[in-house]
Amino acid sequence: MSKSWRILFALIVVFAMVASSCGNDDDDAPVAETPSAPEEAPDEPATAPEPDDEDEPATAPEPDDEDEPAAAPEPDDEDELATAPEEEPADPNIVELGGGAVIDIGECPDEWDNYQGVTDSEIRFGSSLPRSGALAGFGTIADGVGLYFDAVGPIEGRNVVVVARDDGYVPARTVTNVEEMIDVENLLGFAAILGSPNNLAVRDVLGENCIPQLLNLTGLPEWGDPANYPWTTGALMSYETEARIWCQHVSDEIGSGATVAILSLGNDAGEAWRVAFNECAPRFGIEVVEEVKHDPQADSVGADVINLAASNADVLLVASSGAFCPQSVATVASLPWEPLVLVANGCQSISLLWVPIGPLANGIRLVNTQKDLSDSSLADDEWVQFVRGALEDQGVDPEAASHALGYIIGEVMHEILLDAADMDGGINRTNVMRATWQMDFESRGALGNSLRAMDGANDSYMVEAGRIEELVVDADGARYVPVSDVISFEGETGTFGQ
Repeated sequence: MSKSWRILFALIVVFAMVASSCGNDDDDAPVAETPSAPEEAPDEPATAPEPDDEDEPATAPEPDDEDEPAAAPEPDDEDELATAPEEEPADPNIVELGGGAVIDIGECPDEWDNYQGVTDSEIRFGSSLPRSGALAGFGTIADGVGLYFDAVGPIEGRNVVVVARDDGYVPARTVTNVEEMIDVENLLGFAAILGSPNNLAVRDVLGENCIPQLLNLTGLPEWGDPANYPWTTGALMSYETEARIWCQHVSDEIGSGATVAILSLGNDAGEAWRVAFNECAPRFGIEVVEEVKHDPQADSVGADVINLAASNADVLLVASSGAFCPQSVATVASLPWEPLVLVANGCQSISLLWVPIGPLANGIRLVNTQKDLSDSSLADDEWVQFVRGALEDQGVDPEAASHALGYIIGEVMHEILLDAADMDGGINRTNVMRATWQMDFESRGALGNSLRAMDGANDSYMVEAGRIEELVVDADGARYVPVSDVISFEGETGTFGQ
């Protein structure tokens, strides 16, 4: 090789080495050497450069500023579904009523039919009422219910029919009536049976056969027990609530030390009322000085009232019903004894009970819960006008017997059936009970248009509001004059036994 070629070859090698040295500044070239430490250390260590996405090592994520370890990754939805416990399907036999109370139709007889008594043209109920005896005046309540539904018309094309039989207020006859009607009348259920012992006598047979027993015409506290008797409900203010109002009123009117004599029915109703008042009296400084229980089948209670008069008590409580109420008041009026006379609210009807004794009834007081058609002070009330007009159009004297009371019950039944019709499955036995235990509406027939409301075991009493009123009978007629505002315990009376 010539000298000139050797020189040329050497220059080419030198240029190649220089090009290689300059290429170390390229971004894609790895750094071969560790950079030397700076001459002066900074106050805080320099943050290491973050690698590119492609160059990140497959390592666990770096801890945060507080050096806490990274949380484990959340499981996928599929993993969650695989480990979460499955919910048990709802039992189709359980019907919720509220407050934990239920109906278990799995306990109903094998031949039980939820749609019994509901045909293409009718919804059929039964009732047992006294059309004879001392309480016969209440015997036309079932007729009034039927007249109410004749006035308002069918529900979903079905007429509401109420089949009623006379029991004379004798529980054994009530049992016979109910058992026979179950067999032959094709009924959805029963409604508006009158009397505490009468309703108690049929409660078990109706409950065991899963047949509704609606709106018992009695204030026995036992009707507010959906946990044990979900097929049975009441229609009147509980005697316990009424007694509580009377204790407060006696204390307000007479004061501590007031003395009271009690005349009560000698049955479950009278006993419940009597016991309730005796329980609240001591808290108000009231002394019960004399008590007489009278025979529910007695011809008269005049002699019993005379015996109570010997106590000369400040107050006479008449915890009775029917004709026994005006008999008691008329007897008091014939004596020198002048107590404040308080009468149970079941004796409200002016035309049925008080017109026959006229001015002798002046001054008695009741805790009234509903509008009385014969109360002259309510002549312009919308509900009173509706009932009067409907009964007159139906050829019935509005003042006669207790047809107007049937309209009061009819209004509640109407709301129950309308609510049941809106439920899955429509009108049937279980939906009627659900609608009853969960009702909530303002009643046109109630004083002050008060609520008629329940919520199963949370609130088991339909009527929890009333007003103390005094009866006035004069040349202008008979009327109730309010002594108090409407007293409401709505939602406060709970359930039976609590």
